[in-house]
Amino acid sequence: MEAELRSLATQDGEFLQNVRPDENVFRISVRAEIGSKGSRGADLFDFDVCSPSWLDSELDRYVSLPGGKRLFMRKFDANAIEEYVRKRIRHATGATWNDVARKIGERARWEFADIES
Repeated sequence: MEAELRSLATQDGEFLQNVRPDENVFRISVRAEIGSKGSRGADLFDFDVCSPSWLDSELDRYVSLPGGKRLFMRKFDANAIEEYVRKRIRHATGATWNDVARKIGERARWEFADIES
């Protein structure tokens, strides 16, 4: 079974091409709708796109931070983010959708991760 990207936007629904964060310090919450190739419907996978400067500023406030589901980039680039997501889902294959979704969920918060059996 293979996955395919259905949509990619901020968690607020804004197209990534329209996002204009601060050049140096940003953290954007991104939502990918990904489904089984050839089927209807999709599951939600969330991750944050952050600048190294954002991480530095957070480490000035906190002694430690969990890595979580974050993608770091020096400059916000919607096309690079989409390519990153497409590459990750190309490598996420399995016998069932749960197998595939768990693999994608290693790098993004899967909406069903806590209830999946």
